[in-house]
Amino acid sequence: MDIKYAYYRSSVGYKIEGKTDNDILTAGGSTRPINSFWHDGNLNPLDYVPKTRTLTINGTAYDLSANRVITTPDTITRLKGGASGTLVSGDVTLAAGANMTINQTGSTITLVSTDTTYSAGNGLTLSGTSFSLPVTTSGTGNVVTGITQTANGITVSLGSMPTAADLANYVPLSQKGAANGVASLDASGLVPAAQLPSYVDDVLEGYYKTADGKFYKEAAYTNLITGETGKIYVSLDTNKTYRWTGTTFVYITSGAVDSVNGLTGVVVLNKSHVGLSNVDNTADAAKSVLSASKWTAARTITLSGVTSTAQTVDGTSNVTIPITAVPATLLTGTAAVNTTGSAAKLTTARTISASGDATWATSFDGSANVTSALTLAATGVAAGTYDEVTVDAKGRVVAGSNIVRSYTTAISGTSSIAHNLGTRNVDVDMYDTVTFYKIEGRIKLTDPNKIDIEFDSALPNTVSITVTRKDI
Repeated sequence: MDIKYAYYRSSVGYKIEGKTDNDILTAGGSTRPINSFWHDGNLNPLDYVPKTRTLTINGTAYDLSANRVITTPDTITRLKGGASGTLVSGDVTLAAGANMTINQTGSTITLVSTDTTYSAGNGLTLSGTSFSLPVTTSGTGNVVTGITQTANGITVSLGSMPTAADLANYVPLSQKGAANGVASLDASGLVPAAQLPSYVDDVLEGYYKTADGKFYKEAAYTNLITGETGKIYVSLDTNKTYRWTGTTFVYITSGAVDSVNGLTGVVVLNKSHVGLSNVDNTADAAKSVLSASKWTAARTITLSGVTSTAQTVDGTSNVTIPITAVPATLLTGTAAVNTTGSAAKLTTARTISASGDATWATSFDGSANVTSALTLAATGVAAGTYDEVTVDAKGRVVAGSNIVRSYTTAISGTSSIAHNLGTRNVDVDMYDTVTFYKIEGRIKLTDPNKIDIEFDSALPNTVSITVTRKDI
């Protein structure tokens, strides 16, 4: 046998170069596909279906490499007609009509007739048919007040006939709005004008428009009020009243004038309305001349018997008449004359005094100079030396205080000390009260009135602390 092919070893055995696993070597040296070989004893190609063949049912493809079981549903979805063509291929649709319903239980379809209407002359006779009409009642009583048809039958509403006592609580319709009856109410809850006496609405209110001489219901003159005789119309903007003559509205007046000195309405005149606000109704004979601020005509005043200068007086101010000479015949008795032009002494001594922040008083008659001590009023501050003082607007000390310069206390360990010195600018001195050695610690100026002191170890003895201000 000629060697026509090259072989190579693989993981599954020797293979022919360039051939597939399905190719086998024949005795003649060629190759053939393995599926072309069969044996009567154990390999019959007719017993097998090629894997490449498929079967499609209702759009679903099935390969034939294995046994398949196809199950059709109980529901018929499509029908195909025969050769006659009386039935066309398509879907089967079951649709109920107005008087038909369709029910399905399992594989059973039931057509049910509903809403069947029966009619007869004077009655209804059904033979061999079961017919029922459910009737229900609503309420109590012996009188049918209403019948209502429902989806399931008929509902009868029951009530009771009113008794004589019940009817006594009601007004007959014949008396509504009738003579010797009762008045009715309109949509606004008011008695209609037609049922009121004529005099009830004899006065109507509205707004009179001068421009057209008509009455309106609103100030905007929108809805007209029709005039009627025998009625009074009041204009709400002026309070004037009018009457209807049959053709026009006439202003009703009592005969008085419509205005006085420009004033309208009910007018009460006083003197200020006519420019007499300064009139006091006092007779001229009863008036005091002293109340006049000026005379109508100025007058001249002169002195007789002496030499003087006449002065004009009109009452607006005081006047002084200078006298330049007095005749000797007018002088009698003895008169002491001071040639210096001033008195040497007061007839009555006078007291001169002062009050307020200082008091002072002295008696003075002009005969000699006087001296008196001035006493200042005490401000309430005790005499002494103060670190701080309060001064008022007059320069007086009204308060004083001394600043606390230091604060001393004793501690036995880490402590917070309230010194109340009001400042962080302080010196802190500490010493052992037994050995008198100076002690050091961590000092924190917490606020202007307190310090915190910390020690790294316990103190053997009590320590004296002195906090001293530095800003004094």
